[in-house]
Amino acid sequence: MRSRSRQPGPGPGWLTLALAATVLLAACSGTAGSAPTAPARAPAATTPALGERVTAYDPARPAPALRLTDQDGRPFDLASLRGRPVLVYFGYTHCPDICPTTLADIRGALRLVDEPVGVVFVTVDPARDDAPAMKQYVDYYQSGFIGLTGSDAEIAATAEDWGVSYRKLESTPAAGYAMAHSTDTYLVDAEGTLRHHLFFGASPELIAEKIRVVAG
Repeated sequence: MRSRSRQPGPGPGWLTLALAATVLLAACSGTAGSAPTAPARAPAATTPALGERVTAYDPARPAPALRLTDQDGRPFDLASLRGRPVLVYFGYTHCPDICPTTLADIRGALRLVDEPVGVVFVTVDPARDDAPAMKQYVDYYQSGFIGLTGSDAEIAATAEDWGVSYRKLESTPAAGYAMAHSTDTYLVDAEGTLRHHLFFGASPELIAEKIRVVAG
């Protein structure tokens, strides 16, 4: 029986899963729901500003194993990137908005730091995201990004180990299907320790700040 690492646990990205599903479904169907009715009086703010959200794992913990197939069709092991911080994100190449935004923000963050940083993009849609598709996708964002794929079983097991949730959304054949998925980006330090879960919408500046802290 395959042993499982302790899951990182649901971070802010899990709280945005329902929102991500709604956004993706609307993008695929080409329709949007009616606008919600605004309350007569706005409630007191209870959600902290994006830059004030707690992202650190306390205590920090070893990152789960990550062994899949890279965009060149070769076996990949996250341990091969020891010695530098690594950002790990789970998504898929047909994602219309959440994934492109996140990868663009990561790319922007890397331009703000001097440290070498690994970036690993893991598909949750292996039926469409084979190695060539992953290569084309990650190379578009930046040379050096690593795209990972595998069998359905391998992706499911890896996602479970990392505490990532995803599911296929039904849609019309003409539109194709979308995938709802949790949206955290995981920051692993040079020793392989899981240090932060960065929420969707974290700015390049905030991502860069967390990288500097981990690298320092």
